[in-house]
Amino acid sequence: MAIYMINGGVGKHIAFTALIDKLAEKGDVQMMTAYPDVFRHHPKVKASYSHEEPGLYDRVPRDTDIIFREPYYSPFVFAKTHLLHEWAKLLGIEYEGELPQWHSCKKWYREAKEVIKKIPKKKFIIVQFGGGQSPYDVNQPRIFIPQGQRRAYPLNMAQDFINQFTKAHPDIAVVNYSMVNEEYSHLGGCCVLNTAYWLYPELLKASMGFVGIDSSLQHMAAGVGVAGVVIWGATGPEQFGYPIHGNISNTTNHHMRPLCARFGDNKNADGSMWVDRDILSTAVSVEKLMEVTEAMLDMKLDKEETKGIAEDDCDCDDDCGEDCKCKGA
Repeated sequence: MAIYMINGGVGKHIAFTALIDKLAEKGDVQMMTAYPDVFRHHPKVKASYSHEEPGLYDRVPRDTDIIFREPYYSPFVFAKTHLLHEWAKLLGIEYEGELPQWHSCKKWYREAKEVIKKIPKKKFIIVQFGGGQSPYDVNQPRIFIPQGQRRAYPLNMAQDFINQFTKAHPDIAVVNYSMVNEEYSHLGGCCVLNTAYWLYPELLKASMGFVGIDSSLQHMAAGVGVAGVVIWGATGPEQFGYPIHGNISNTTNHHMRPLCARFGDNKNADGSMWVDRDILSTAVSVEKLMEVTEAMLDMKLDKEETKGIAEDDCDCDDDCGEDCKCKGA
């Protein structure tokens, strides 16, 4: 049996779930991570341990393989391949475009239903304009230090977008994924739920979609098959993104097609991912962001409004303790 160790943020952990099915073909999969809840209910993960679990190595059999492969120390740094493609190579498997997988349980489902009751309107979108903080730090008595504008959307432009969106769609609430000690949590016109990150995949299922940056929300959405809009800055979807989403950026690239014309169809004839590029501004304009968001909503309304929150196939009905049918106590 192998234990796969991961460092990094929530989004990176969720991205890794795209590789689990292939890894499970090689043998039983266990995870050792700062975010064990990401893997706790995955049907092909035998156990999910926290790095900080007391006495962990006393419980692990001595013949267990502990495997750590860090894609950030690989040719991935040259930005020529997707993170998952390079990670798979390091692990000796093949990545064929699989999306992340998020698995919840009945307990999380019930909790998410209660959280949704706090949202002031039946319809809602979820937004994330800044990121980089561990969600476990939310109650820590410290000031959050943002990562600047490399990945974040400018604060004033984010507020402008929310103002325009709420005026255009008074029947749709804006749920802010930001944590309470982040500067983006103070954006007006939206609500901050201050709930556990592992409930947001269920909230995404009940939403009209999301608007976010290259951070954990876009990985969660891919994990539950919910399309949204991703604003790219220093990074790009060729490195961290998914074709399920509408990807917009201000960086020049040879893949150029009108995103709002064919939202969700992010591929060229040869199968490569394309990105709509706005090279006239230092950040994607609010007008462009509104245009692409409207296209997302149009597609939702043309088909079905939402996937709908629904119970997952995990039978967990307790606090995921030692007697839980799930993994990773």
